[in-house]
Amino acid sequence: YDNNGVLDKNDFECLAVRNTIMEGNGGWDKDKYAKNKDVMINLWNQIADIADFDKNGEVDAEEFMGGVETACKGKSYDGLPEAFKFFIEGQFRTIDVDGDGSIGLEEFRLDCVSRMAYPTIEALDNAFKAIAEGGTLTLARYKELYAEFMSNPDEGCVACNLFGPLPVLD
Repeated sequence: YDNNGVLDKNDFECLAVRNTIMEGNGGWDKDKYAKNKDVMINLWNQIADIADFDKNGEVDAEEFMGGVETACKGKSYDGLPEAFKFFIEGQFRTIDVDGDGSIGLEEFRLDCVSRMAYPTIEALDNAFKAIAEGGTLTLARYKELYAEFMSNPDEGCVACNLFGPLPVLD
């Protein structure tokens, strides 16, 4: 998250700050931060346990993919490591800006453009239509899709739309 090319404990501390600010719509809550930091450090520790194969305190892309595959492949949300579940639910809360318990089209668009650039609004809207049910994305559906994204190697699965239209890598 700090753009140094690898995951390390600092990335998860940065995510705790980011998530706290996003969940508070720009405000700061020390108690929420403490909880987010505990969750993020726990997530880092679990990721390091399953993916830091050379035990150097960093997880590179190859290690991460191997670790996620080992921990998540073929599993539903309920079968994921606990820290992954906390992370997924935290991500949902940061995207659900208005706090109504579901992600609408506008919230989805904001989340997507915060990570990548898109050539058309239709690309985003079509990705949302592919994952939404009744015009919204509930927490239950988000968890289901996130688990499918992590556990299914098929780059054409519906869950790949959860983060907006993703480019297919060769």
